[in-house]
Amino acid sequence: MLTDDWLVEWATLLDGATARALRDVVSTYPFEAGEHRIGPATPTADLDGLPPWLPPDLVALHRAVGPVSLPDIGNGWFLHPAADVHTEPDRIADPFEAAVVVFGGDGGGDLYALTLDDGRVLRLADASYLGGVYEGPGIQVVADDLRDFLERLLRAVEAFGDRGRIVGL
Repeated sequence: MLTDDWLVEWATLLDGATARALRDVVSTYPFEAGEHRIGPATPTADLDGLPPWLPPDLVALHRAVGPVSLPDIGNGWFLHPAADVHTEPDRIADPFEAAVVVFGGDGGGDLYALTLDDGRVLRLADASYLGGVYEGPGIQVVADDLRDFLERLLRAVEAFGDRGRIVGL
């Protein structure tokens, strides 16, 4: 289970990696950087309104960190605000047949979803969405759990700050 202390430390490291990437890489681009935000943490009143089926680690992320918007890091990285969570879980079709909650995305059109049964993180690439069900050939497991995903995201931002290398999850 993710703790608030671990999440706050992760957010601090992510903020530092983002600042370095903006200074050393994005500042060399011929356009003005967008607004990059980590947080703020979701207010308790808003957390109280979240669906009860949400995984505790995702609730902890919203409680300790909040949304993340890094539009110029690689193709962009985004962790959605708590207000964007659907009232009912979505589903993934074959071969996963899992209930999921979509919690983030990238600037390339891929979404990231946390499975409710085992906590794996799936990339929904080239996926169609109809009637609450995602399906498509590009759905794949990218992390064992939310912590693994967040660690991979941090490494991707750090790698981008190192001469602009785009690293996928």
